[in-house]
Amino acid sequence: MTGKFSAYAIALACVTGAAPALAQEGIVTDADRQADRGQVIATFYYSNSTKGYDTDGNTIDIADYEKVELFLLAEYAIAPDFTLLFKPSFRSVSVEGGDDDRGLGYTDIGGRYRFAGDQDGWLAAEATVRIPGVSRDDNLAQVGSTDAEYDLRLRGFRNLTFGSDTGFVDAQASYRLRAGDPPNEFHADLTLGYRPDPDFLLMAQSLNTISDGAGRGIFDEYRYHNVQLSGVYTVAPAVALQLGVMGTLGGENALRERGMFGGVWVSF
Repeated sequence: MTGKFSAYAIALACVTGAAPALAQEGIVTDADRQADRGQVIATFYYSNSTKGYDTDGNTIDIADYEKVELFLLAEYAIAPDFTLLFKPSFRSVSVEGGDDDRGLGYTDIGGRYRFAGDQDGWLAAEATVRIPGVSRDDNLAQVGSTDAEYDLRLRGFRNLTFGSDTGFVDAQASYRLRAGDPPNEFHADLTLGYRPDPDFLLMAQSLNTISDGAGRGIFDEYRYHNVQLSGVYTVAPAVALQLGVMGTLGGENALRERGMFGGVWVSF
């Protein structure tokens, strides 16, 4: 592969291996919702890209790329300070000039232990194993997402008040071990939430991935910085609907994605 198509293959190899970074990371919102022991969040994403970033961070043309994903995040607190995590995913990826990929994506299984704080603010450690779904090394749409991954994450949460309104800040940092040829990754994610009304939540998220150097084969070093803006509206005491947009603001050896997403949140 040369020129436009080669540049895309490198970018795709980086991004598809870390696609769940765009998914909901189990946001805990206000103190009143923390009384629930569990939650399920189903999130649907659509994104496409005809542009990418080269090794210098400049925008370049790449092969047409389209991705549809569904993430189902389930959390359940089996103890006051320990929560089980389960997140399967399904995806459809189309690549110009390559095979399509449809089927089960990564499934995350793990847990979160809160070692300091209370309902208004806490620190926690998370560990998850990411199990690949359908795996074909000969399929361009699956480059970089055919091997197991292990995510070790530190997370801090704090409830905020803005006069009579409420909000929160959720900061996360992780190191992701990736089997096979792709390099390991650093992740840094920040979510700001603002609730101007008891039934309406506004969220702004910054999701950042930086490779730990280069991997083997086609896997050069890379980075990409995504943002998500969304609103979550409570339609019933334990049910909320989410709608938002997402995009890549910058990177190196990465896709420039644009898309939208929607979700259903259920607490119990």
